[in-house]
Amino acid sequence: MKAASALEMAATQARAALQRQMQQWEGAVQLFSQKKFGAARAGFDEAARGPAAHIADKARSYSQICARKTNGQDVNLHTADDHFNYGVERLNARDMDAARFHLSRALDLQPTGEHILFTLALCCGLAGDAPAACENLKRAIALEPKNRILARQDPEFLALSQQFPDLRALLNQDNTGGF
Repeated sequence: MKAASALEMAATQARAALQRQMQQWEGAVQLFSQKKFGAARAGFDEAARGPAAHIADKARSYSQICARKTNGQDVNLHTADDHFNYGVERLNARDMDAARFHLSRALDLQPTGEHILFTLALCCGLAGDAPAACENLKRAIALEPKNRILARQDPEFLALSQQFPDLRALLNQDNTGGF
């Protein structure tokens, strides 16, 4: 009887700890969306100590973002590669405005950077700007024809080509034809 009671008590405590962790996570996310990074960081730190590992992992990541925001650690970018790499990081985070800004800045610094044009085309497409996506991809292909093949093999470009007929036409052109 004592063992069953102890198990029941442990289960109740575990459910309560998980519920607290979820409340801390949700509160921190709300503060984060309000750009209250200091308070959000405290909530994420608390949620990171909770029992659910997947929530704890996400909370640690968000806590680090809050730390950068509250410490005023602006990224100091100078070269085309700096802006390109940061633009790719922002693209992966789906922060399209920042990604587009930094990829455009990289292109300003390296106008013949076909890899920059290729990535900027993807960014523009994901942001819903089909004309810019097509124009940047055309330029990337003009500089390096293999970019058409790479785009055809890229799952994100393939998905975009289903949404944007002009992009689909660009990808379907053969390498001997014009643009």
